[in-house]
Amino acid sequence: MKSPYMDYSLAPRANGWTSWLETVLVTALVIGAGLWLAPQDPLQVRAEFPWSVLAPVLIGVRYGFVRGLLSASLLVATFFVLHRDGLPAYASIAPGFIVGVLVCGMLVGEVRDLWERRLQRLQMANDYRQYRLDDFTRAHQILRVSHDRLEQRLAGSDQSLRSALHGLSERLRAQPDGSDNLALLAEPILALLGQYGSLRVAGLYRVDALAGPPAHLSALATVGTMEALNGDDLLVRLCLERRELVSVLEEVIEAGELSSVSSLQACIPLIDTSGQVLAILAVRQMPFFVFHERTLSLLLLLAGHIADLLTHDPVVLQLPCAEARHFARQLQRSLVDVEQHGLPACLYVFEITRPSDALRRLFEYSQRGLDLHLPLRNARQHQCLLVLLPLTSSEGGEGYLARLGRLVQEQFGVKADLRNLAVSVFIHDLQSAPQRDGLRGFLYNECGLNDQQVAV
Repeated sequence: MKSPYMDYSLAPRANGWTSWLETVLVTALVIGAGLWLAPQDPLQVRAEFPWSVLAPVLIGVRYGFVRGLLSASLLVATFFVLHRDGLPAYASIAPGFIVGVLVCGMLVGEVRDLWERRLQRLQMANDYRQYRLDDFTRAHQILRVSHDRLEQRLAGSDQSLRSALHGLSERLRAQPDGSDNLALLAEPILALLGQYGSLRVAGLYRVDALAGPPAHLSALATVGTMEALNGDDLLVRLCLERRELVSVLEEVIEAGELSSVSSLQACIPLIDTSGQVLAILAVRQMPFFVFHERTLSLLLLLAGHIADLLTHDPVVLQLPCAEARHFARQLQRSLVDVEQHGLPACLYVFEITRPSDALRRLFEYSQRGLDLHLPLRNARQHQCLLVLLPLTSSEGGEGYLARLGRLVQEQFGVKADLRNLAVSVFIHDLQSAPQRDGLRGFLYNECGLNDQQVAV
């Protein structure tokens, strides 16, 4: 987050008393410089160029419309004060100067505010893409590490890392609504982490993000002998503050100086993709030959994936297949973006009454990078394809349909369209109708789907 490419701000935020103080001081400095350098015409009203207008322009560029207007108003007020005092150059009112100063301050400030709003939307869109990238990276790493681990497993064991996580997901689905999933599944979670980290002495401890720094943490599950964890332990404190894996250097353990640093060898947070820390895995003892970066990275990856499973909506978790659960999570994410940030999103449902392989391949070819597809069968026993277009306005959705129409003409002939191919199109713009009840009515009533296929 501290990298230069993550800095979307044009200038310091226009809030707090410092921006108001700077507005007054810069304007006063310009007026004071004019009184000192040209006392007969401090504001350069009669000069070839009114250099005093630079004050509202500078403030407008830096802090926006309101501060720019305030700076311009101070200059205009100074003009009338000099006019009242009888300064010869200000004996007559100069409407052009007054209007020009006000317009410069307001216009520059408004342009700055406009670009600030555009950059904020860009940042939110980039955050969403980063969220999708993190989700994909975790899935990719799980698959890669699973195959690597399979080569090292015993010949009689056939459970892969991916199947272990799938089994944990199935156990989560079996839990009743409103239950404390972390406490109920603490033992299998720790067993899974201990299996892939070869943990000898370790414990899983809940973290309450709203309670502040804990004095002591009680174990939900342990391997070996683990008592209550001291919240002042260096590794625990750093792990909670930095929200990342913290471990003692191998050289410190080799030198026998671990006790002077911490009572733990490593501390691993269970943190989901939204940044919420649910628990920490405190490792007190693990074999030295596995205490290296690759094993710790694997434990961190597993912990993050488990945290994502624990924070999933229980309604989404009850969906029968992983593809439907992934689609429902992304649909709910788009709803949150629409409700909280005003980001657009569109949902299309294509009801195919006369299916064909060519038409299926055409829809697959039309899928863009961020789009999500979910094939289902509705209550009318017709095949349906749900297409979610995140960060796409209604105009962008029309462009998507136009591109799809061109692909249909290239594939089936110039006169062909979706209607001729017995495809009905249902459209729902999440930005114009962000209420969840309206979306449920669209999916369940209009499209003939049910809550066992798509969860909202």
